[in-house]
Formats: sequence, structure tokens, C-alpha cells
Amino acid sequence: MMTNFLRKTIVLALIIQTGFQYSIYGQSPVTLENGALKAMFIDNSSYGLHKKGYNGIANLFHNNQDSTLFVPEFAGVNLEHIFGGDSLTSLFEPRRQPMTLKKISDTEIQLHQPKTSISKVESYTVFQLVDPHYIDVEFRFIVHDRDMFNQGYVGFFWASYINSPKILGINFKGKKNVRDTSEWEYAYSGEHGENGTHIRDSDNYDFYIAPNFNIDLLVEVSEVFFTEPYYYGRFHNMVFAYLFDDPKEGVIRFSKSPSGAGKGKPAWDFHYILPDFEIKKEYSIKWRVLYKKWEGEKDMEMEYEKWAKKVK
Repeated sequence: MMTNFLRKTIVLALIIQTGFQYSIYGQSPVTLENGALKAMFIDNSSYGLHKKGYNGIANLFHNNQDSTLFVPEFAGVNLEHIFGGDSLTSLFEPRRQPMTLKKISDTEIQLHQPKTSISKVESYTVFQLVDPHYIDVEFRFIVHDRDMFNQGYVGFFWASYINSPKILGINFKGKKNVRDTSEWEYAYSGEHGENGTHIRDSDNYDFYIAPNFNIDLLVEVSEVFFTEPYYYGRFHNMVFAYLFDDPKEGVIRFSKSPSGAGKGKPAWDFHYILPDFEIKKEYSIKWRVLYKKWEGEKDMEMEYEKWAKKVK
């Protein structure tokens, strides 16, 4: 019978031989393929070029584009922050706290983060690859303690670090004045933090943010509103888009940086804010990640309409 010592010795030898790095928290990474997409999911442990402290989708490939969409050292759809308006004691808490990956099926993966030590938030993120070029995402969370959220709301921030696209900004249906007609807007920040966030024209919340609040992209709100809950960015011959389900409670806001992962490597981000939440109650939001060959803005409108019908 193989002893535990011998078993561990064999595993260690395989790690040394292959260069594989096991997550200290769970099964990571996990690669899934469906339709035109191939995605490698990861917790916040390191693996190869991928740095420790970044979770979500480490690499995303499409049959029509041979380079990964996301910066290899970082990730996309990466849960970065849990915030409540005050300066964060532990910036990037979700990236530093234990996470585990669990393969649910050949097309589904779950990323679980137990109750964190500071914000006391537990979360589950389920990614599902949907033929031909989608990843549907459901994020569920429970706030176990109110102590960190003195301003009456809880917020979550996700980042996607894009691998040197030629066009650094994002595009959405929007307007510069609430009375204007909605049209396609190209939004670009000259530097990190400049006009970092866009809110919806119907978003009337005035969430408190402390003077020393340390998530730069949330501080400065652009005068350009979005009117539909989706946006896209261009990556070579491809398009990457977030399509959001209108949350029953709270609001989605878009964020962006021209240099999130360094010069020429933008961050295409978003955050969700929920006011008046209840302790120990589970909440959820849904969105769709789209990665396909670029076919124009009309195609983007049709893709959103199709997604909106699916989640009704």
C-alpha cells in the first residue's frame, strides 16, 4: 500500500518535472472549451506566467484569434475589491483571501471565496461557457457582518486586463446630458483615474465616498452617462463585451483605465453597488461575457437584445 509520504513524494516530483503549480486552496487552474472559446479559470494562486493575487479567467482564446485576450500575468473578470465607501484597510482583499475552484460540468466552473477576514463577505461565482462564444456568469454573495459597511451599502469591483489592444477605450450607448438622444459613445481616459466611472442615466444614487478612498477608478465620475447596460471594447479583429442583466436591487456602473496593467494595457472594468442590504441574506447578479469576431455595432445591439430576452 502506498504511504502518504510516498504519495506526496511522487506528486512533488511531478510538480518539479512539469513546472505545474498547485493552488494551496483548491483545484486551479481549470481549462474549459465550448464552441469557439477556450478559457482557463483560476483562483488567486500563481500558475506559470500568471501572478498570485488575480482570479477569474486567466486566459481566453477564440478560434479566430490566436493570442489571449487578457494579459497573461493577470486575468479577466477578476474580483478585485469589496468596498463600502471608506478607505480600505486591505486593498484588493478578494485577491488576497483564500479561494477555491470547483468544476461543476464540462462547461461550468465555480469560484468560491469563504467569508473574508475583514469584510466578512462570502461569494460564489459560476462561469458557464455557452456555445458559440459566450460565458454566462452568476455572482452570489452573503454579507455576514455589517461592521465594514458604515455608509449603508456594499460594493464589488471587477477588472479585466486587456492584452495590448490597438484601441484602449470602451464603447456604450449613452449621452452627455440626460435630455440628449442616446447614441454610441467612445469613452477613453487620458490617465488612470481620470473620469474613471460611468453611471447610468437613471442612476440617482449618491453613494458616500471618503476623501481618502483608495480605489481610484471609483472616485471620479464621468459626465457621459450610459443608457443601456452593456459595453464593448475592440481587440484586434475581435470584440469583447459585458452584457448585464438589470439587477433587481442596486446598480451596475462601468469603469475603465488606459493603463490598468501598464502602458497600452487597459483595464475594462465594472462594479456593482447594493444599498440597504440585509445581513446573512444571499443576493445575486448575472451578466454575459461575449468574445467573438467583430461584426459592427448593430450586431452588438442584437446581441444585447438576445441576452435581455434570455434573462427575463
